[in-house]
Amino acid sequence: MIENAVKLVVWDLDDTFWRGTLLEGGVAPIEANCETVIELSRRGIINSICSKNDSSAVKAKLTELGVWDYFVFPAISFNPKGKAIAEMIEGAALRAENVLFVDDNPSNLEEAKFFNPGIMAARPKDVLETLLDHPHCIGKPDPELTRLNQYRFLQKKVEERATTDLSNEEFLRASNIRVTIDYDIEANFDRVIELINRTNQLNYTKKRLETQEAVEEFRSLLTETYAYHAGCVRAVDNYGDYGIVGFFLMRRKARKKYLIHFAFSCRAMNMGIEQYVYEQLGRPDIEIAGPVSYGLEPHASVDWINAAASDAEEGVAASNRRLVLLGACELLQLSSYCSTRRVEFVNGCKNDVMVVYTDPGFVLNDRTVVRESETLRRLNYWSHEDAVNFDEGIASAEIVLLSLWAVMQGKYFRTSDGVELRLANRMQLDLVKRDQQWFADNLKALAYGEDDRLSLLIRVFDRIGELAPASCRVFVLGANTHVRTEEGGKERKDRFNDTCRGYCRANSDRFRYVDLAAVIPAAEVVGRSHFSRKGYFILARHIQSLAGEPAPGVPGKPEDQEMSAA
Repeated sequence: MIENAVKLVVWDLDDTFWRGTLLEGGVAPIEANCETVIELSRRGIINSICSKNDSSAVKAKLTELGVWDYFVFPAISFNPKGKAIAEMIEGAALRAENVLFVDDNPSNLEEAKFFNPGIMAARPKDVLETLLDHPHCIGKPDPELTRLNQYRFLQKKVEERATTDLSNEEFLRASNIRVTIDYDIEANFDRVIELINRTNQLNYTKKRLETQEAVEEFRSLLTETYAYHAGCVRAVDNYGDYGIVGFFLMRRKARKKYLIHFAFSCRAMNMGIEQYVYEQLGRPDIEIAGPVSYGLEPHASVDWINAAASDAEEGVAASNRRLVLLGACELLQLSSYCSTRRVEFVNGCKNDVMVVYTDPGFVLNDRTVVRESETLRRLNYWSHEDAVNFDEGIASAEIVLLSLWAVMQGKYFRTSDGVELRLANRMQLDLVKRDQQWFADNLKALAYGEDDRLSLLIRVFDRIGELAPASCRVFVLGANTHVRTEEGGKERKDRFNDTCRGYCRANSDRFRYVDLAAVIPAAEVVGRSHFSRKGYFILARHIQSLAGEPAPGVPGKPEDQEMSAA
């Protein structure tokens, strides 16, 4: 009779929970049933009531027995039980397949099954004696009754929703829903596994982790590979704190991003949280494994959810400051940790062509020349529109992150119509292969050595300083010196870092140098130039700590203190 994991037990009362009929002269309590309700609650399995009775008399009796507060969504009236249970299941955002209804009356059991296909229904004598020993009633230890409290929040919301004339979306706006992305997956690892393996209605990929080997491979993705971006979704509103209600794992590379895991608890159902997170991630590709209760964009827009800050213990909460990023692909993951209001100029793919924003020319070229350049349009590279958007973004930024080690790599060219740009080696080869003669006619190589490149770097810093508001803080990421594999790499990286550090020291009212080798442990290096997800997590926390401190030279800060990890 108990074929699925039990998440909700619905109790009849007369001749089921207790002996006798409450309205016909009193009842005899069954102590074991009271103990069962309390123990189920401590396992994270919730309890409810569906009884044809007087609600005030029931509440008084269950309060006397010390168990009234262990029940949620009680349906105590003389209405038919089948529809009452259906409303209860909908309010609790559960599936009938995970609900057990216990009633001594066979006709009530059949009625419940008719209106709630898939529900588990049984007489008390058939299930109660061994209920706590059943493998589908193991639940998960919850001695603090967290899950019960969360369902109390849902009950309060359903009750209030029933008394208002607001539309569903108006009610959601009035609920003041706040969502936080918690990036400390390790601290919430058990909950993440639970979401992946136990959620169904809002598990969009349904990629289960059914063996210990699969779990360890999953853990490895989270800790060893920079291209994987993961987060736990926390939710709170006027009715309470729902805790972690979702999880995502996204593969994010320059040319493509797609979701591997995207799973949410039924407690988040109909709040718009899934769509909000999906949009925050930039609508990545996803292969949806049905059935799901609804798609990823059921609303025209979700304007009732706000980003919320979390405590430091909960991980790095992305702030709401206006953030502009300029750099290579390592900023792809870092950006998500730093702010929910960001504009990214990060090397990526546009129209199947790699676009490199780590080009001094992107910042320095005269915008009129860029706008009129036919050669630049033919290249299908960064555009005049990109450049203008960058200028506008910097002009309103509160934080700027720069990762420009690539300035020291690749080759520099001047187009036939006056635009200077840097091309990565791979793009040069692609352009020559596409049309060698056009390349020779329209792009002239510039013999820029290290000194020239460092001079361009300083000009980029100067230009950003001119565009940015006085209150904006600019963080300059040094080159990663944990790994120096290329010939002459040590000297070149040291020169680059010394230049960045010196500029930031000389302009310490606005610029901050970040020494990657000092902030991120060597153990978190992946490949030649990237870090693990944990490494970016550490870096984001460091940057946020600096962003919250007063600049050198203001009261309470020593004049000579350098805002860097070095």
